[in-house]
Amino acid sequence: MTRVESAKQRWGPRIERLGRGWDRFTQHLMGPAGLLILTVFTLWALFPDLFAPHSIDWEAFRGEPPFQRRLTAQEIEQLPHPPAFGDPFFAPLGTNAQAHGIASLLVYSAQTALYIGLAAGILSSLVGVPLGLISGYYGDTWIDETIQRIADIMLGLPFLPLVIVLVAMRGITTTNIILAIVVKSWINNCITIRGEALSLKELAYVDSAKVAGASDTRIVFRHILPHVLPLSFVFLAQDAAFAILTQASLAFLGLADFTTASWGLMLQNIQSHGYVFQAWWWLLPPGICITLVAAAFYFIGFSMEDVANPQN
Repeated sequence: MTRVESAKQRWGPRIERLGRGWDRFTQHLMGPAGLLILTVFTLWALFPDLFAPHSIDWEAFRGEPPFQRRLTAQEIEQLPHPPAFGDPFFAPLGTNAQAHGIASLLVYSAQTALYIGLAAGILSSLVGVPLGLISGYYGDTWIDETIQRIADIMLGLPFLPLVIVLVAMRGITTTNIILAIVVKSWINNCITIRGEALSLKELAYVDSAKVAGASDTRIVFRHILPHVLPLSFVFLAQDAAFAILTQASLAFLGLADFTTASWGLMLQNIQSHGYVFQAWWWLLPPGICITLVAAAFYFIGFSMEDVANPQN
């Protein structure tokens, strides 16, 4: 058998499975639409200088640092400024009360949103999926009971107040916000994966692995885990969307890392300056971006559910 034939024999079935999964993923337009939206925001996050009309430090009437001057009283009275496309400056989405361009802030804030969303989603999966697998495999034992009682206690705690308390105790940083979200968001992963593991461990191939002498660790992570991975990606996408919405809520309440740009912080700024009903160009864009990126993750999760459960 040649090397090419060996590679085809090895990778052919996997490529075929990926193709079938992609066909199910694209069965509804929601999945491709979510990927398209997420791709745009990812490009914003990776290459903000290419998409933002100005740097994040640019200010209307003053230009780029360090070549800046003090604003006149008349210029200050014009802030926040509506969209402008010519002299004395270019700001396609206007400015805020500090003379910063809304369009530039939107682009630079995408990095914070995706970082928090993906980090919280991945960490939730890294905690919830293994605990769910272990709990399901050792169902009706003290291991299962311990994990499930911890999950029950966490379920009884209100989400947002718990996150607010944890962030206030640990300090308002992006890392602490992510960890506070993960403290609660792993539970749904754990409970759902446990149910899948309870059913999968009764299948014949698991009994065959036990007879062959495979250890519990190998059975859980080699034979059961691959079958629950598509479902775990569904929850990862949902957790990422929920984390982005939670961070925006915390920022609106003033519990955000003020050293980094974020869409929630933009909404908090417009509320604190009292321009909610006057500066629509400042209010609507960050709200639309939060909605779109959260919807993108939910769309992807919806289509991933078709991949995880093709019989539905």
